[in-house]
Amino acid sequence: MTLLYALAFTVLSSIGFLIFYSRIYVVAMENLDDELRAEVQKYASLLENSGIKGIRAAIVNEGKFEDPKDGFYRLLDLEGNTLISTKMSWWQTIADQHAMATLLKSGLTSEIQTLSVKGQNDRTRTITAMLSPEYALQIGESLREVDAYLDIFLKLFSVLLTCLTVASMFIGWLLAKWATSDMQEVTSTAEEISKGIYNRRVQVTGRLKEIERLGTTFNRMLDRIQALLKTMKEINDNIAHDLRSPLARIRGIAEMHLLKESSVENYKEMAASTVEECDVLIEMVNTMLDITEAEAGVNSSQHETIELTELIIDACELFRPLAQSKNIDLRTNLPASLSINSNRKKLQRIVTNLLENAIKYSPEDKTVAVSTSAENGEITIEVEDSGCGISEKDLPHIFERFYRCDRSRRLGGVGLGLSLVKAYTESINGSVHVKSTFNQGSCFTLIFKR
Repeated sequence: MTLLYALAFTVLSSIGFLIFYSRIYVVAMENLDDELRAEVQKYASLLENSGIKGIRAAIVNEGKFEDPKDGFYRLLDLEGNTLISTKMSWWQTIADQHAMATLLKSGLTSEIQTLSVKGQNDRTRTITAMLSPEYALQIGESLREVDAYLDIFLKLFSVLLTCLTVASMFIGWLLAKWATSDMQEVTSTAEEISKGIYNRRVQVTGRLKEIERLGTTFNRMLDRIQALLKTMKEINDNIAHDLRSPLARIRGIAEMHLLKESSVENYKEMAASTVEECDVLIEMVNTMLDITEAEAGVNSSQHETIELTELIIDACELFRPLAQSKNIDLRTNLPASLSINSNRKKLQRIVTNLLENAIKYSPEDKTVAVSTSAENGEITIEVEDSGCGISEKDLPHIFERFYRCDRSRRLGGVGLGLSLVKAYTESINGSVHVKSTFNQGSCFTLIFKR
Protein backbone atom coordinates (compact mmCIF):
# COMPACT_ATOMS: atom_id res chain seq x y z
CA MET A 1 0.00 0.00 0.00
CA THR A 2 2.85 2.38 0.82
CA LEU A 3 4.64 1.75 -2.48
CA LEU A 4 1.42 2.04 -4.47
CA TYR A 5 0.52 5.27 -2.71
CA ALA A 6 4.00 6.75 -3.36
CA LEU A 7 3.98 5.56 -6.99
CA ALA A 8 0.54 7.04 -7.64
CA PHE A 9 1.56 10.33 -6.04
CA THR A 10 4.79 10.47 -8.07
CA VAL A 11 3.08 9.67 -11.37
CA LEU A 12 0.29 12.20 -10.81
CA SER A 13 2.78 14.87 -9.69
CA SER A 14 4.94 14.25 -12.76
CA ILE A 15 1.93 14.54 -15.05
CA GLY A 16 0.93 17.76 -13.31
CA PHE A 17 4.49 19.10 -13.70
CA LEU A 18 4.59 18.27 -17.40
CA ILE A 19 1.31 20.08 -17.95
CA PHE A 20 2.51 23.07 -15.93
CA TYR A 21 5.94 23.06 -17.62
CA SER A 22 4.47 22.93 -21.13
CA ARG A 23 2.02 25.68 -20.29
CA ILE A 24 4.80 27.95 -19.00
CA TYR A 25 6.82 27.31 -22.16
CA VAL A 26 3.84 28.06 -24.42
CA VAL A 27 3.04 31.29 -22.56
CA ALA A 28 6.70 32.38 -22.68
CA MET A 29 6.84 31.74 -26.44
CA GLU A 30 3.55 33.57 -27.03
CA ASN A 31 4.78 36.62 -25.11
CA LEU A 32 8.08 36.59 -27.02
CA ASP A 33 6.27 36.27 -30.36
CA ASP A 34 4.09 39.24 -29.49
CA GLU A 35 7.22 41.29 -28.76
CA LEU A 36 8.76 40.25 -32.09
CA ARG A 37 5.63 41.19 -34.01
CA ALA A 38 5.54 44.54 -32.22
CA GLU A 39 9.18 45.16 -33.29
CA VAL A 40 8.34 44.30 -36.89
CA GLN A 41 5.41 46.70 -36.80
CA LYS A 42 7.67 49.43 -35.39
CA TYR A 43 10.25 48.94 -38.14
CA ALA A 44 7.56 48.84 -40.83
CA SER A 45 6.31 52.24 -39.64
CA LEU A 46 9.90 53.51 -39.46
CA LEU A 47 10.56 52.41 -43.08
CA GLU A 48 7.41 54.12 -44.24
CA ASN A 49 8.25 57.38 -42.43
CA SER A 50 12.07 57.55 -42.58
CA GLY A 51 13.08 55.15 -45.33
CA ILE A 52 16.25 53.08 -45.35
CA LYS A 53 18.15 55.70 -43.39
CA GLY A 54 15.77 55.40 -40.49
CA ILE A 55 16.06 51.60 -40.58
CA ARG A 56 19.85 51.82 -40.67
CA ALA A 57 19.97 54.15 -37.69
CA ALA A 58 17.63 51.94 -35.68
CA ILE A 59 19.57 48.76 -36.44
CA VAL A 60 22.90 50.45 -35.66
CA ASN A 61 21.41 51.59 -32.38
CA GLU A 62 20.29 48.00 -31.61
CA GLY A 63 23.82 46.85 -32.33
CA LYS A 64 25.24 48.94 -29.49
CA PHE A 65 24.17 46.28 -26.94
CA GLU A 66 27.18 44.94 -25.10
CA ASP A 67 26.51 41.23 -25.70
CA PRO A 68 25.77 40.26 -29.31
CA LYS A 69 24.49 36.91 -27.99
CA ASP A 70 21.29 38.62 -26.85
CA GLY A 71 19.97 38.74 -30.41
CA PHE A 72 20.29 40.33 -33.82
CA TYR A 73 18.52 42.53 -36.36
CA ARG A 74 19.11 42.51 -40.12
CA LEU A 75 17.46 43.96 -43.20
CA LEU A 76 17.25 41.67 -46.23
CA ASP A 77 16.41 42.18 -49.87
CA LEU A 78 14.31 39.79 -51.90
CA GLU A 79 17.41 37.77 -52.82
CA GLY A 80 18.19 37.14 -49.19
CA ASN A 81 21.24 39.43 -49.12
CA THR A 82 21.95 41.23 -45.86
CA LEU A 83 21.74 44.99 -46.36
CA ILE A 84 22.00 46.18 -42.77
CA SER A 85 22.61 44.13 -39.61
CA THR A 86 23.88 44.09 -36.08
CA LYS A 87 26.92 41.97 -35.19
CA MET A 88 26.23 38.50 -36.63
CA SER A 89 29.40 36.66 -35.61
CA TRP A 90 27.58 34.54 -33.00
CA TRP A 91 24.56 33.99 -35.23
CA GLN A 92 26.44 33.30 -38.47
CA THR A 93 25.09 29.75 -38.85
CA ILE A 94 21.58 31.15 -38.63
CA ALA A 95 22.44 34.01 -41.02
CA ASP A 96 23.67 31.50 -43.58
CA GLN A 97 20.24 29.90 -43.78
CA HIS A 98 18.08 31.02 -46.68
CA ALA A 99 15.46 32.85 -44.69
CA MET A 100 13.97 34.78 -47.63
CA ALA A 101 13.70 31.69 -49.80
CA THR A 102 11.80 29.92 -47.02
CA LEU A 103 9.50 32.90 -46.50
CA LEU A 104 8.76 33.40 -50.22
CA LYS A 105 8.19 29.68 -50.69
CA SER A 106 5.64 29.58 -47.88
CA GLY A 107 3.69 32.48 -49.37
CA LEU A 108 3.38 34.19 -45.98
CA THR A 109 4.20 37.76 -45.02
CA SER A 110 5.96 36.61 -41.83
CA GLU A 111 7.32 33.44 -40.32
CA ILE A 112 8.40 32.67 -36.75
CA GLN A 113 10.86 29.88 -35.97
CA THR A 114 13.01 28.56 -33.16
CA LEU A 115 16.56 28.03 -34.42
CA SER A 116 19.70 26.67 -32.79
CA VAL A 117 23.26 27.88 -33.17
CA LYS A 118 25.33 25.13 -34.70
CA GLY A 119 27.84 23.73 -32.21
CA GLN A 120 26.31 25.68 -29.31
CA ASN A 121 23.49 25.22 -26.81
CA ASP A 122 22.00 28.63 -27.56
CA ARG A 123 18.64 28.90 -29.26
CA THR A 124 16.94 31.91 -30.73
CA ARG A 125 13.40 32.82 -31.57
CA THR A 126 13.43 34.45 -35.00
CA ILE A 127 10.84 36.27 -37.06
CA THR A 128 11.26 37.00 -40.74
CA ALA A 129 8.68 39.48 -42.05
CA MET A 130 8.14 41.60 -45.14
CA LEU A 131 8.43 45.33 -44.39
CA SER A 132 7.65 46.32 -48.00
CA PRO A 133 7.62 44.68 -51.43
CA GLU A 134 11.42 45.19 -51.62
CA TYR A 135 12.64 44.58 -48.08
CA ALA A 136 12.28 42.08 -45.27
CA LEU A 137 13.33 42.28 -41.64
CA GLN A 138 14.71 39.37 -39.62
CA ILE A 139 14.89 39.66 -35.84
CA GLY A 140 16.37 37.04 -33.56
CA GLU A 141 16.07 37.05 -29.77
CA SER A 142 18.03 34.64 -27.58
CA LEU A 143 16.09 32.09 -25.53
CA ARG A 144 18.79 31.89 -22.87
CA GLU A 145 16.67 33.63 -20.25
CA VAL A 146 13.64 31.49 -21.02
CA ASP A 147 15.74 28.31 -21.00
CA ALA A 148 17.46 29.36 -17.77
CA TYR A 149 14.10 30.05 -16.15
CA LEU A 150 12.70 26.69 -17.25
CA ASP A 151 15.89 24.94 -16.15
CA ILE A 152 15.59 26.48 -12.68
CA PHE A 153 11.96 25.42 -12.58
CA LEU A 154 12.91 21.88 -13.65
CA LYS A 155 15.62 21.56 -11.00
CA LEU A 156 13.39 23.03 -8.32
CA PHE A 157 10.59 20.65 -9.20
CA SER A 158 12.96 17.66 -9.25
CA VAL A 159 14.13 18.46 -5.73
CA LEU A 160 10.59 19.14 -4.62
CA LEU A 161 9.28 15.94 -6.22
CA THR A 162 11.99 13.89 -4.52
CA CYS A 163 11.15 15.37 -1.14
CA LEU A 164 7.42 14.92 -1.69
CA THR A 165 7.91 11.31 -2.85
CA VAL A 166 9.83 10.49 0.33
CA ALA A 167 7.20 12.32 2.38
CA SER A 168 4.41 10.51 0.53
CA MET A 169 6.03 7.16 1.27
CA PHE A 170 6.20 8.04 4.96
CA ILE A 171 2.63 9.36 5.00
CA GLY A 172 1.47 6.34 2.97
CA TRP A 173 3.16 4.03 5.46
CA LEU A 174 1.42 5.79 8.36
CA LEU A 175 -1.95 5.63 6.59
CA ALA A 176 -1.44 1.97 5.65
CA LYS A 177 -0.43 1.12 9.20
CA TRP A 178 -3.42 3.01 10.59
CA ALA A 179 -5.81 1.40 8.10
CA THR A 180 -4.49 -2.13 8.64
CA SER A 181 -4.14 -1.86 12.41
CA ASP A 182 -7.87 -2.56 12.69
CA MET A 183 -7.37 -5.60 10.48
CA GLN A 184 -4.98 -7.02 13.04
CA GLU A 185 -7.85 -7.51 15.48
CA VAL A 186 -9.84 -9.36 12.83
CA THR A 187 -6.81 -11.56 12.18
CA SER A 188 -6.19 -12.23 15.88
CA THR A 189 -9.88 -12.98 16.37
CA ALA A 190 -9.80 -15.47 13.48
CA GLU A 191 -6.71 -17.10 15.00
CA GLU A 192 -8.41 -17.45 18.38
CA ILE A 193 -11.52 -18.90 16.78
CA SER A 194 -9.37 -21.44 14.91
CA LYS A 195 -8.19 -22.56 18.37
CA GLY A 196 -11.77 -23.18 19.51
CA ILE A 197 -12.68 -19.88 21.22
CA TYR A 198 -15.98 -19.46 19.37
CA ASN A 199 -17.39 -16.70 21.59
CA ARG A 200 -14.67 -14.22 20.53
CA ARG A 201 -15.93 -11.16 18.62
CA VAL A 202 -14.41 -8.14 16.83
CA GLN A 203 -14.83 -4.68 18.37
CA VAL A 204 -16.57 -2.60 15.67
CA THR A 205 -17.09 0.82 17.28
CA GLY A 206 -14.74 3.75 16.73
CA ARG A 207 -13.23 2.43 13.52
CA LEU A 208 -13.26 3.20 9.80
CA LYS A 209 -16.64 2.58 8.21
CA GLU A 210 -15.19 -0.09 5.93
CA ILE A 211 -13.52 -1.90 8.85
CA GLU A 212 -16.65 -1.46 10.95
CA ARG A 213 -18.74 -3.02 8.17
CA LEU A 214 -16.23 -5.86 7.84
CA GLY A 215 -16.23 -6.42 11.59
CA THR A 216 -20.03 -6.43 11.72
CA THR A 217 -20.23 -8.96 8.88
CA PHE A 218 -17.50 -11.06 10.50
CA ASN A 219 -19.35 -11.05 13.83
CA ARG A 220 -22.60 -12.05 12.14
CA MET A 221 -20.80 -14.91 10.45
CA LEU A 222 -19.40 -16.01 13.81
CA ASP A 223 -22.85 -15.80 15.40
CA ARG A 224 -24.21 -17.96 12.60
CA ILE A 225 -21.38 -20.48 12.95
CA GLN A 226 -21.81 -20.64 16.72
CA ALA A 227 -25.57 -21.10 16.33
CA LEU A 228 -25.00 -23.89 13.79
CA LEU A 229 -22.51 -25.59 16.09
CA LYS A 230 -24.99 -25.36 18.94
CA THR A 231 -27.74 -26.75 16.72
CA MET A 232 -25.49 -29.57 15.56
CA LYS A 233 -24.68 -30.45 19.15
CA GLU A 234 -28.35 -30.44 20.10
CA ILE A 235 -29.22 -32.51 17.04
CA ASN A 236 -26.51 -35.02 17.83
CA ASP A 237 -27.74 -35.27 21.41
CA ASN A 238 -31.33 -35.70 20.27
CA ILE A 239 -30.40 -38.25 17.64
CA ALA A 240 -28.45 -40.25 20.20
CA HIS A 241 -31.41 -40.09 22.59
CA ASP A 242 -34.09 -40.91 20.00
CA LEU A 243 -32.12 -43.65 18.30
CA ARG A 244 -31.35 -45.33 21.60
CA SER A 245 -34.98 -46.24 22.34
CA PRO A 246 -35.84 -48.13 19.11
CA LEU A 247 -32.41 -49.79 19.08
CA ALA A 248 -32.87 -50.86 22.68
CA ARG A 249 -36.30 -52.28 21.82
CA ILE A 250 -34.89 -54.20 18.86
CA ARG A 251 -32.12 -55.59 21.05
CA GLY A 252 -34.57 -56.47 23.82
CA ILE A 253 -36.89 -58.32 21.46
CA ALA A 254 -34.00 -60.27 19.98
CA GLU A 255 -32.52 -61.17 23.39
CA MET A 256 -35.91 -62.24 24.73
CA HIS A 257 -36.46 -64.69 21.89
CA LEU A 258 -32.90 -65.98 22.07
CA LEU A 259 -33.11 -66.75 25.78
CA LYS A 260 -36.18 -68.90 25.44
CA GLU A 261 -37.46 -71.40 23.01
CA SER A 262 -39.92 -69.80 20.66
CA SER A 263 -42.23 -71.04 18.02
CA VAL A 264 -42.17 -69.98 14.42
CA GLU A 265 -45.06 -67.63 15.13
CA ASN A 266 -43.08 -65.95 17.89
CA TYR A 267 -40.12 -65.47 15.57
CA LYS A 268 -42.44 -63.99 12.96
CA GLU A 269 -43.76 -61.64 15.61
CA MET A 270 -40.18 -60.70 16.55
CA ALA A 271 -39.34 -60.05 12.89
CA ALA A 272 -42.45 -57.89 12.48
CA SER A 273 -41.57 -55.86 15.58
CA THR A 274 -38.00 -55.45 14.34
CA VAL A 275 -39.24 -54.26 10.94
CA GLU A 276 -41.59 -51.82 12.63
CA GLU A 277 -38.79 -50.36 14.74
CA CYS A 278 -36.52 -50.18 11.69
CA ASP A 279 -39.24 -48.32 9.82
CA VAL A 280 -39.31 -45.76 12.63
CA LEU A 281 -35.55 -45.34 12.34
CA ILE A 282 -35.66 -45.08 8.54
CA GLU A 283 -38.47 -42.53 8.69
CA MET A 284 -36.50 -40.49 11.21
CA VAL A 285 -33.35 -40.51 9.05
CA ASN A 286 -35.27 -39.71 5.84
CA THR A 287 -37.11 -36.85 7.50
CA MET A 288 -33.84 -35.40 8.79
CA LEU A 289 -32.37 -35.63 5.28
CA ASP A 290 -35.45 -33.93 3.82
CA ILE A 291 -35.13 -31.07 6.34
CA THR A 292 -31.41 -30.67 5.68
CA GLU A 293 -31.90 -30.64 1.89
CA ALA A 294 -34.73 -28.11 2.15
CA GLU A 295 -32.69 -25.79 4.36
CA ALA A 296 -29.66 -26.08 2.05
CA GLY A 297 -31.72 -25.57 -1.11
CA VAL A 298 -30.69 -28.95 -2.51
CA ASN A 299 -32.91 -30.75 -5.04
CA SER A 300 -35.30 -27.81 -5.30
CA SER A 301 -37.58 -28.84 -8.17
CA GLN A 302 -39.33 -26.44 -10.50
CA HIS A 303 -42.57 -24.84 -9.39
CA GLU A 304 -45.83 -25.50 -11.19
CA THR A 305 -49.36 -24.15 -11.13
CA ILE A 306 -51.31 -26.09 -8.51
CA GLU A 307 -55.03 -26.12 -7.76
CA LEU A 308 -54.75 -25.49 -4.02
CA THR A 309 -58.41 -26.16 -3.18
CA GLU A 310 -58.23 -29.60 -4.77
CA LEU A 311 -54.94 -30.40 -3.00
CA ILE A 312 -56.36 -29.52 0.44
CA ILE A 313 -59.58 -31.46 -0.19
CA ASP A 314 -57.55 -34.56 -1.12
CA ALA A 315 -55.49 -34.19 2.07
CA CYS A 316 -58.62 -33.84 4.18
CA GLU A 317 -60.16 -36.95 2.59
CA LEU A 318 -56.97 -38.83 3.40
CA PHE A 319 -57.26 -38.00 7.12
CA ARG A 320 -61.06 -38.09 7.41
CA PRO A 321 -61.11 -41.74 8.58
CA LEU A 322 -58.63 -40.87 11.35
CA ALA A 323 -60.75 -37.89 12.35
CA GLN A 324 -63.92 -39.97 12.33
CA SER A 325 -62.28 -42.59 14.55
CA LYS A 326 -61.95 -39.86 17.21
CA ASN A 327 -65.32 -38.30 16.36
CA ILE A 328 -63.52 -35.10 15.28
CA ASP A 329 -65.40 -32.76 12.96
CA LEU A 330 -63.02 -31.98 10.06
CA ARG A 331 -64.28 -28.78 8.49
CA THR A 332 -63.09 -26.86 5.41
CA ASN A 333 -63.68 -23.29 4.32
CA LEU A 334 -62.24 -23.17 0.82
CA PRO A 335 -62.98 -21.16 -2.33
CA ALA A 336 -64.32 -23.01 -5.36
CA SER A 337 -60.97 -22.57 -7.09
CA LEU A 338 -57.63 -21.19 -5.96
CA SER A 339 -54.35 -21.68 -7.86
CA ILE A 340 -50.82 -21.20 -6.61
CA ASN A 341 -47.41 -21.49 -8.25
CA SER A 342 -45.48 -23.81 -5.95
CA ASN A 343 -43.93 -27.24 -5.46
CA ARG A 344 -46.67 -29.86 -5.29
CA LYS A 345 -44.74 -32.49 -3.31
CA LYS A 346 -43.60 -30.08 -0.62
CA LEU A 347 -46.97 -28.35 -0.34
CA GLN A 348 -48.72 -31.72 0.08
CA ARG A 349 -46.24 -32.71 2.79
CA ILE A 350 -46.76 -29.41 4.64
CA VAL A 351 -50.56 -29.64 4.62
CA THR A 352 -50.66 -33.33 5.59
CA ASN A 353 -48.19 -32.81 8.47
CA LEU A 354 -50.27 -29.96 9.90
CA LEU A 355 -53.53 -31.93 9.46
CA GLU A 356 -52.03 -35.03 11.09
CA ASN A 357 -50.79 -33.00 14.08
CA ALA A 358 -54.12 -31.18 14.45
CA ILE A 359 -56.07 -34.44 14.57
CA LYS A 360 -53.45 -36.22 16.66
CA TYR A 361 -53.36 -33.61 19.43
CA SER A 362 -57.10 -32.91 19.48
CA PRO A 363 -59.26 -34.81 21.99
CA GLU A 364 -62.36 -36.65 20.88
CA ASP A 365 -65.50 -34.74 19.90
CA LYS A 366 -63.51 -31.62 18.91
CA THR A 367 -63.16 -29.67 15.66
CA VAL A 368 -60.32 -29.23 13.16
CA ALA A 369 -60.80 -26.52 10.54
CA VAL A 370 -58.85 -25.82 7.35
CA SER A 371 -59.36 -22.54 5.48
CA THR A 372 -57.66 -20.59 2.68
CA SER A 373 -57.83 -17.01 1.46
CA ALA A 374 -56.14 -14.82 -1.14
CA GLU A 375 -55.49 -11.13 -0.55
CA ASN A 376 -52.89 -8.52 -1.58
CA GLY A 377 -50.99 -11.00 -3.73
CA GLU A 378 -50.65 -13.50 -0.87
CA ILE A 379 -52.31 -16.86 -0.23
CA THR A 380 -52.99 -17.86 3.37
CA ILE A 381 -53.66 -21.38 4.62
CA GLU A 382 -54.87 -21.86 8.19
CA VAL A 383 -55.11 -25.14 10.09
CA GLU A 384 -56.92 -24.67 13.41
CA ASP A 385 -57.63 -27.25 16.09
CA SER A 386 -59.33 -27.36 19.49
CA GLY A 387 -56.69 -29.52 21.09
CA CYS A 388 -54.41 -29.27 24.07
CA GLY A 389 -52.63 -26.15 22.82
CA ILE A 390 -49.00 -25.20 23.40
CA SER A 391 -47.65 -23.52 26.50
CA GLU A 392 -45.83 -20.18 26.32
CA LYS A 393 -42.66 -21.93 27.45
CA ASP A 394 -42.76 -24.43 24.57
CA LEU A 395 -44.10 -22.15 21.83
CA PRO A 396 -40.72 -20.60 20.76
CA HIS A 397 -39.16 -24.07 20.35
CA ILE A 398 -41.79 -26.11 18.51
CA PHE A 399 -40.05 -25.77 15.12
CA GLU A 400 -36.72 -27.02 16.47
CA ARG A 401 -35.63 -30.52 15.51
CA PHE A 402 -36.56 -33.27 17.96
CA TYR A 403 -38.27 -30.80 20.28
CA ARG A 404 -41.37 -32.27 21.91
CA CYS A 405 -43.61 -30.76 24.55
CA ASP A 406 -44.36 -32.77 27.65
CA ARG A 407 -47.83 -33.70 26.37
CA SER A 408 -46.63 -34.63 22.90
CA ARG A 409 -44.11 -37.10 24.33
CA ARG A 410 -47.00 -39.25 25.57
CA LEU A 411 -48.42 -39.43 22.03
CA GLY A 412 -45.28 -40.68 20.31
CA GLY A 413 -43.41 -39.13 17.42
CA VAL A 414 -39.83 -37.93 17.14
CA GLY A 415 -40.33 -34.17 16.98
CA LEU A 416 -39.44 -33.63 13.31
CA GLY A 417 -42.85 -32.91 11.77
CA LEU A 418 -43.00 -29.17 12.46
CA SER A 419 -39.30 -28.79 11.65
CA LEU A 420 -40.06 -30.27 8.22
CA VAL A 421 -43.06 -27.94 7.81
CA LYS A 422 -40.91 -24.88 8.52
CA ALA A 423 -38.04 -26.03 6.26
CA TYR A 424 -40.33 -26.89 3.34
CA THR A 425 -42.39 -23.70 3.72
CA GLU A 426 -39.32 -21.46 3.64
CA SER A 427 -37.81 -23.43 0.73
CA ILE A 428 -40.85 -22.51 -1.44
CA ASN A 429 -40.71 -18.83 -0.40
CA GLY A 430 -43.33 -18.97 2.30
CA SER A 431 -43.56 -18.41 6.03
CA VAL A 432 -45.27 -20.25 8.89
CA HIS A 433 -46.73 -18.70 12.04
CA VAL A 434 -48.51 -20.16 15.03
CA LYS A 435 -50.92 -18.88 17.66
CA SER A 436 -51.81 -21.12 20.55
CA THR A 437 -53.66 -21.00 23.84
CA PHE A 438 -52.89 -23.66 26.39
CA ASN A 439 -55.76 -26.16 26.78
CA GLN A 440 -57.79 -24.37 24.09
CA GLY A 441 -56.09 -25.11 20.76
CA SER A 442 -53.65 -23.90 18.15
CA CYS A 443 -53.80 -22.21 14.77
CA PHE A 444 -51.00 -22.66 12.22
CA THR A 445 -50.89 -20.08 9.42
CA LEU A 446 -49.01 -20.52 6.15
CA ILE A 447 -48.40 -17.47 3.94
CA PHE A 448 -47.18 -17.78 0.33
CA LYS A 449 -46.63 -15.32 -2.48
CA ARG A 450 -49.19 -15.96 -5.16
